[in-house]
Amino acid sequence: MNDLTLEQYLKQLRKSCNYSQEFVASHLNITRQTYSHYETGRISPPVNSLYNLARLYGIPVENLLDLVVTYNISKDFTLENRLRSDGIEMTDELDSFLKYINAPENSKKFKNLERHEKLLLYYYSMLDARDQDDILTFMKVKHQKRTPAQQRAGVQK
Repeated sequence: MNDLTLEQYLKQLRKSCNYSQEFVASHLNITRQTYSHYETGRISPPVNSLYNLARLYGIPVENLLDLVVTYNISKDFTLENRLRSDGIEMTDELDSFLKYINAPENSKKFKNLERHEKLLLYYYSMLDARDQDDILTFMKVKHQKRTPAQQRAGVQK
């Protein structure tokens, strides 16, 4: 795979699974023509499309990202900063978040939310009931301490 370009790799993956461009495009919620441009190199797929392609083909997303991202960071730096203070790899956290918001039972709920709202709901869902109650209490107190003008401005956003 090292000698392949992203365009060649996408075409190879699609053909090996006997998928049409139309099928792959519908999976990505794009037109067939747009997907065709991915395979010809005319357009670079956005990261969310790369993630969805990796899931469709059952491959690690890094296989696709390595073909489009140029790394200019030393190995020591990347390995050192991939671990959070609790020892969990940040890629695991991102993967967990993406699985959560893209799960069929959640995708409709999150469809019209902004990124920070999705993150808030994701982390809230990871808490136990007692911590969730604490968070709600904190938010209520913060809201009640706002002036009426601040409250009106918050509603207009």
